[in-house]
Amino acid sequence: MELVKVLLILLTVVFVVVAILCHLIAFSTDSWLRSSDGGQRDFLNIGLWVACFDRYRHPHESPPKDYDGCHYISDDYYKTIRDWLRPSWLVACQILAVIGLILQAFGLLLVLFLLIWIICRFICCRRRDDCCERFLIYCTPILFILAGMFLMMTAMVFADNAFKLQCKDFWVGGDPNNNHLAYSWGFEVAACVLSFIAGGLLIWLAVLKGREEPKYKGVDDPSA
Repeated sequence: MELVKVLLILLTVVFVVVAILCHLIAFSTDSWLRSSDGGQRDFLNIGLWVACFDRYRHPHESPPKDYDGCHYISDDYYKTIRDWLRPSWLVACQILAVIGLILQAFGLLLVLFLLIWIICRFICCRRRDDCCERFLIYCTPILFILAGMFLMMTAMVFADNAFKLQCKDFWVGGDPNNNHLAYSWGFEVAACVLSFIAGGLLIWLAVLKGREEPKYKGVDDPSA
């Protein structure tokens, strides 16, 4: 049973690492929404932190200014249009993504600690139940389920608001029919799915642990 638990945790670590990598790619790249029209002049692409334009002029800015190239949304370059470029729902996406990354990173540390703990028990042939192991096995799945939920909310809020506001000409530029969700958003969805899978594997581990507890109690009790 200990070997099964070790293999299960190793598989979980693989899913967790890939999920974190996918989230980091989505988090740091600027292709959440992209124009599919190569000849379009204005909006190019945007991410959580960076927006790219090609000689874009905001219709309500006075005096008019041409925005060209890729710049951080928080940069002074976008100072006069920042409130338009970074609406409250995009700020919410940024916060949700950061929280999701923190949960993933903390969860990975706990999973690695749990793996080392179980390997040491396996090598030392120690079968006695441990409160520390029980705590890690029962609490770690919660982190990854929560991380998956935060990442899911990030992807859903971005997709819903980006297209809804574009169709009303409230956000970015270009023809909404030529703009589409791009690879950064896809990596965020992948990170969400992988986090849920990792949480499911850890729940399976918790079930195995729960089945072992009566056996350990019988071993520890001298009167058994």
